[in-house]
Amino acid sequence: MPTNYQPEKFKDLYREFRSGDNLSDRLLIEVFGGSRSPLFFPTVKDRMLALKDARKALDRRLTFLDDHWHKIVTMVRRVDTVHSLDELVDLHRSLNVIAVELFLRHVGVMELHQMITFYRHRITEKVIELVLDRLEKPPCPFAWFNMGSDGRQEQTFFTDQDNALVYEEHGSAEVDAYFKHFADQVVHDLDTAGFALCTGNIMPINDKWRGSYAHWLAEMEEVFSNQVQENLLRVIILMDVTFCAGMPEVGEQFINRVHTMIRQHFDALLTMARSAVMSSVALNFFKKFRLERSGEHTGKFNVKLFGWAPLIMTTRVFALKYGIRVTNTVTRLQKLEAGRHFDADFSHDLQRAYLVLTRAKMISQVEAIVSGSKYDYYLDPEVLSDEEREELREALISVENLQKLAYNSFFGGML
Repeated sequence: MPTNYQPEKFKDLYREFRSGDNLSDRLLIEVFGGSRSPLFFPTVKDRMLALKDARKALDRRLTFLDDHWHKIVTMVRRVDTVHSLDELVDLHRSLNVIAVELFLRHVGVMELHQMITFYRHRITEKVIELVLDRLEKPPCPFAWFNMGSDGRQEQTFFTDQDNALVYEEHGSAEVDAYFKHFADQVVHDLDTAGFALCTGNIMPINDKWRGSYAHWLAEMEEVFSNQVQENLLRVIILMDVTFCAGMPEVGEQFINRVHTMIRQHFDALLTMARSAVMSSVALNFFKKFRLERSGEHTGKFNVKLFGWAPLIMTTRVFALKYGIRVTNTVTRLQKLEAGRHFDADFSHDLQRAYLVLTRAKMISQVEAIVSGSKYDYYLDPEVLSDEEREELREALISVENLQKLAYNSFFGGML
């Protein structure tokens, strides 16, 4: 499978990454920006160029990135011309390897998000195109949606499927049967191409994530009105929905309806806010890391569950409260700042927290890759430098501060 990385490819590079200078997001590359050449924040570039000892390392890095820029562009262009699933598997595997290599050469989190989300979006579109080539013409317009990290444009080295399918015609058994078969084929081929099956079954092979527009409207009324745990999860997932393939007009109509319904059901937003502010963060009362004390994860914490996810969730409910429709977390924070809902310092602290926590998550992924073990989101803070551990601790404090603000904003300090 394309996301079954080969550890030997990365061990030496990871050793160098851990022992070298920590440039991380101080050296940001616009991989798919409007310019062919890497772009740097001027203050960072000036500081880097002023450091005599860093010049040779910087030159080597630029040479590496320039070489890989051509590889990336060439491979993404090949997605448009492939005629078989096997070719897509090879392309996805090669692009994933380059993504890890770029991270270990200190390319920034946001740039890797942009690059990985871009090529996986194109691969998904191509999988759907190849499936449609094998089937009869669709009986009516449809839209295929991405959700989760893909919907937020926050993809990293491992991915699974979080998708939904909506089609126009309602009440026809033949149409329903066509799109059930279509969904089965796409989900199977995405799995083959390296998009793992969702353990939560958030895929259109599940009847809850596939149906006509009229069926979806009825389902969403139930979801928004009946705030049981299962429905709450569906509401949360739908808040990050983005159009991927099919008829854009169907996609836009569905997304507009989802956002209209969240405005009409403020109680659903309150339920999401309650879940967000009550999510635990991996800090104890003394602001030290709260680590597992026993079992296979002793001395580690789940960086997704107890850091990254609370930040994502709480930012999302603020964005929904103020009618912000973008799905990317950093962009949501920037919009909240632009709307004067967050002050600049607070927004910048949270954006930095997002970068630090996501980078920590990506380090935990690389740790799993080089050890050849299954990825489970757990991170040992001891693999980080002293500076990185302090950055991580400060990031978690920022998440707690965001949760406190949400607690007061949505509930007046009372739950």
